[in-house]
Amino acid sequence: MKKIIVPTDFSKLSGYALDFAIQLARPLNAAIEVLHLEEVPLGDLSLHLTGEAGGSKISDDSIFNAQLFRANKQKLESIEKEYASGGVAVKARQYGGGFLKGLEHYIAQNGADLVVIGTTGEESIQEFFSGNHTEQLIEHLRAPVISLRDQQFHKIEDVVLGLDIEDEKYTKQVFEKVKVITEALDARLHIVDITKSTDDEKLLQQLNKFAKIAGLTNYMVDVIEDKHASEALLNYAEGTDASLIITLSEAKSGFHRFFQKSFATKLTKKSSIPVMTINKGHFT
Repeated sequence: MKKIIVPTDFSKLSGYALDFAIQLARPLNAAIEVLHLEEVPLGDLSLHLTGEAGGSKISDDSIFNAQLFRANKQKLESIEKEYASGGVAVKARQYGGGFLKGLEHYIAQNGADLVVIGTTGEESIQEFFSGNHTEQLIEHLRAPVISLRDQQFHKIEDVVLGLDIEDEKYTKQVFEKVKVITEALDARLHIVDITKSTDDEKLLQQLNKFAKIAGLTNYMVDVIEDKHASEALLNYAEGTDASLIITLSEAKSGFHRFFQKSFATKLTKKSSIPVMTINKGHFT
């Protein structure tokens, strides 16, 4: 894992996300790219914001956009200077295309191993069908996404992985993603299945089988019988003093979101602990 992207709107939440990303980057030996997504066409932003050459008239919108572009560029330069001596390579840049399209395109062109984003957990009326920024990333990005709602100071010593092995299928590739994170952080992994079943022994055997196939070492398995999966997993994570929750998702977009929120979405809205979502649909 070599590259972590942190989208920024220059808010406090974005700052919290960057601080957390740096905390992850040190043991992972990763570099960080802070990205501000501009609402302009994809490509070289300067071509879209400076107007046409040859004496043609520049619109008021173009002038405003150029001024905004320069102001945002200065903010990004300030971020680079602020973190220059922190021991982690931090580069900051602007990119066109808007939030989701721009980020997808940037990752397709430049790659990314992880995205870290600050979220309020709230959703406006306009976002109801499309989802807020965090939900959009969970649904569309190939890279895992970590969302957090507050500033995090804890060293990551315990990580909770929530599964549903009765109803879901998992691949070795998914567990390899988890392994990279936990081993680099030297963290203990709690593999937890939240179930409505009573055959705990069978489930524990399956969890151990998954862990061995993936080559995990520093881990423990547990089964919790509870009808309210997201609440049960959060309670478990808080009880173990975990600093990161990992969940797997195949979040539904568009009209399907009207009827059912994904498990990962529920976690990101409720959890005070950072949540890492791996979209397992990209591994099947």
